[in-house]
Amino acid sequence: MTDPRSPPIALLALLFSILALAQARAEVPFPTGRYRLDPHHARVTWSVSHLGFSTYRGLIPSVSGSLLIDPAHPEAARLDATVQMTGITSLDAALDQRLRGPQFFATARYPTATYHADGLTMTGPRTARLQGRITLCGVTHPLAMNVRFERAGQDPVDGSLTLGFDGAATLRRSLFGVVAYTPLIGDDVGLELEAEFKPDNGNDP
Repeated sequence: MTDPRSPPIALLALLFSILALAQARAEVPFPTGRYRLDPHHARVTWSVSHLGFSTYRGLIPSVSGSLLIDPAHPEAARLDATVQMTGITSLDAALDQRLRGPQFFATARYPTATYHADGLTMTGPRTARLQGRITLCGVTHPLAMNVRFERAGQDPVDGSLTLGFDGAATLRRSLFGVVAYTPLIGDDVGLELEAEFKPDNGNDP
């Protein structure tokens, strides 16, 4: 006969699961070094005003890059990222063809966009302003990004050290020669970046 004062096995299992999750989410210190963007957990979400009626959103799901960072001196951080513009999508196949065509981003000629940042100013305990330069459609202009450090910790799936960041910026597309349908379709394009970085051990080609 089960002692009614003994906690059920299911409750014990739940408690152990909660403790394991808490341990996995615990923030850990991370060493100075180069970190590589995890391609499975990185994407750019873009948004633009559509005729003033709504905010239209889409994705650029293929992003690669590296981050050089010293947690004791975050202002010296350097970020390099490459965005595969050939993958830009609105989740509408017909519109995607137009976005990739010569009227907009001409991805056959300019398949990638790049971003290089080597200036960072802390704006809070976990927030910063990143100063960099973006090259899009063969044109380069400064682009500042507001970033938030989410946390550093052990990935509970693969056990690797992971750094998580979110970023946001606004890009004026006409500066890069992408002027189709302005001002009916907004000139200012909102960009949101989701990024997880893992130590670059130099194992990848």
